[in-house]
Amino acid sequence: MDDDDDTSFNNSLDLYCDEDPFDSTPPPPPPPPEQQQQAGTTTPDDIDDEVMEYYKAKQRCYALQIRDYCCYLQCHHLLLQQQQHGVAAARLKAAMGRLGLEAATAFNAANYLDRFLSINCHLKWEEWMVEVVSVGCLSLACKLDEVTIPSLHDLQMEEAMGHSFRASTIRDMELTLLKALRWRLACVTPFSFLPVTTTTTTTRALLLRSLLDPSFLRFDASLLAASALTLSSTTPQHPNHLLLNRLIHPFSQTDHEVKECFNMMKALHLDMSKNPGRSSDHPCWSPISVVIPFHTDGTVKRSAISRCLFGSGRLKARSI
Repeated sequence: MDDDDDTSFNNSLDLYCDEDPFDSTPPPPPPPPEQQQQAGTTTPDDIDDEVMEYYKAKQRCYALQIRDYCCYLQCHHLLLQQQQHGVAAARLKAAMGRLGLEAATAFNAANYLDRFLSINCHLKWEEWMVEVVSVGCLSLACKLDEVTIPSLHDLQMEEAMGHSFRASTIRDMELTLLKALRWRLACVTPFSFLPVTTTTTTTRALLLRSLLDPSFLRFDASLLAASALTLSSTTPQHPNHLLLNRLIHPFSQTDHEVKECFNMMKALHLDMSKNPGRSSDHPCWSPISVVIPFHTDGTVKRSAISRCLFGSGRLKARSI
C-alpha cells in the first residue's frame, strides 16, 4: 500500500513544471511617439462622433419592413390597426410613468411593437392580440434596460387593458417576438441620438409624444431626434445645434423628408404647448381615451388568428 502511495506521489511530482511561475512574456516595446501623440489627442467628442456614425449606419436595421407603414394601413383600409397602434403606444408611455421606467425602455418597447405589427400587418388584429404583444414588448425591453424588472402583473396595467394574461402566455409571446425580430433587441431609436448632457425635458417629451402617431414611423430615428433637438434649442449657439448636421444623413434623407419631419414635429410641439398636461412623462389620463374604443370579435376567429400568428392555439386571454 505504501509503495502505491509513493508511486502516486512521484507521479504527481512529475506534473509540476520547473519554470518560475512568475516568469512572463516581456512587455511589448512602447509605441512610437507619433502614435502616442495621436492617442492622446482623442477627445470625448471624437468618441461621440464614432458612436453617432455607428448608430446612423445601423438605424435602418431596426426600421419597419414597410417603410411607410401608416400609408400602407390607409391604402388597405386598415384604420382599425392604426387606432390599435395608437392605443398600444399610449399604454407603453403610460407604463413608463406609472412604473418609473427609463425612457429608453419605452422607446425600445415601441420599436419592438412597430416592427412586429408591420411584419404581420396582413393579419386582422384584434384588441386582445395587440394587448398581449404590447405587454410582451414591454417585458423584453425591461429585461434589456431596467435594473429592477416589474412583475408581469404590474406590466399589464389592468386598469387600462381589456384583458389579462397568464405568465405562461406572456412568455410564449416573448419567444414569438424574439423569433420574429431575429433577436435584434438592442435597437437604435430616436432616444439613442440624444446627448446626455444637453437633452432637455422638452426634447424627450416631444419624442415620447411622437410614439403615439404612426405617421412618424416613415422617418429615420436620427431625423426624428434632429427635429426634436431643433425645436428645443433656444439659440443657434445651443450645443444641440452642433449635432444637427451630423444627425441628418444627406444620402438617405431628401430635403423634402427633412422639412416634412420638422413641420410635423413643430405641429406636435405647438399642440404640446397648448395642452401642457399631455406632454408630461407621468400622464394621468388613460391611454384608452386617445382613440375611439374598439371591440373584439368572436372566440372562433380569435383562436384561428392565434394559430396563424403564434403557431398554436394556446394563446388565450380572459376578460377582466
